[in-house]
Amino acid sequence: MQYYYGEQNILRALDEAEFWKHQEKEHAGLIPAVTPALEPQYIHKLEQFGIELGNMNAEAAKYIASLTRSKGRVNRALKVQMLTFIKQCVEQSKRFVELMTELLQSSQAVHDNPTSQTVIYHMIRESQYFIGIDQLVLG
Repeated sequence: MQYYYGEQNILRALDEAEFWKHQEKEHAGLIPAVTPALEPQYIHKLEQFGIELGNMNAEAAKYIASLTRSKGRVNRALKVQMLTFIKQCVEQSKRFVELMTELLQSSQAVHDNPTSQTVIYHMIRESQYFIGIDQLVLG
């Protein structure tokens, strides 16, 4: 992450969160599409994650709108709330990586589908990128 954002690092972290929560939501829907024989329990877990990721994406957008309206001036309580939210986004992404790792290790459908494996490994790397970026802001 570039540090030229200065006091706006929190905005950068929220921008990243909004973008990556949208990406991860798409990823949750893409895995069953590229893995036609995916087991029902994994389809259910991915559907649930998709809903949760969409909720976090919407919440990030609300925080960004608040910051934009206030021209980056926020009180301490709101800043703490935003930092807590960013931590929650990072933790959610870690759980999503855990689920994708579980798919690679335990799903026969994924095991039998090299394309699915490649796609999931790519998605894991992308989520790990987000985790790394926002952890820099959190320090």
